[in-house]
Amino acid sequence: MKPFNIEKVYNAYCRLSKSQRKAVLNRLNEKGIYITAIEAYTYPEAPGCKHLFFRFKDSDNTVPYYLLTEEQLYHIKSIILKT
Repeated sequence: MKPFNIEKVYNAYCRLSKSQRKAVLNRLNEKGIYITAIEAYTYPEAPGCKHLFFRFKDSDNTVPYYLLTEEQLYHIKSIILKT
């Protein structure tokens, strides 16, 4: 599997409209990845450090992208980049 390029995925996600972001969540749910929200974040003191945080169904915690499984990252990347 190719490495997860957070810069590329982050930039693509930030360019999506609200309806496209909702479609991404719907497609992920169809794949069995039950995410209710994706949050794009950059640290003010380090603007080059970009992150995506994921909120899963039935959880109040957000999970940073680097703690997801390779399979989850693969589906997230492919769905976001194809939208």
